[in-house]
Amino acid sequence: MRVLVVDDDKLVAVSLKTILEADGEITVVGLGEAGDDAIRLYREQHPDILLMDIRMSPMSGLEASEEILKEKPEAKILLLT
Repeated sequence: MRVLVVDDDKLVAVSLKTILEADGEITVVGLGEAGDDAIRLYREQHPDILLMDIRMSPMSGLEASEEILKEKPEAKILLLT
């Protein structure tokens, strides 16, 4: 499974990557720090799941989710807070 992780707290993002990749079936295909990163990385990497923080600046996870879902309604996005 290919997972993209986006969180404005770098420690949280790296920790999630470490935890997820402990499962041999999960590969973290990218790390981002803001909603605009999520959109760009989603377009580039085509992950199976996007794991993203809600509260980020300048673009929130909710705003990024809206944009991604407009382009790809079948996207699987899991939001954290």
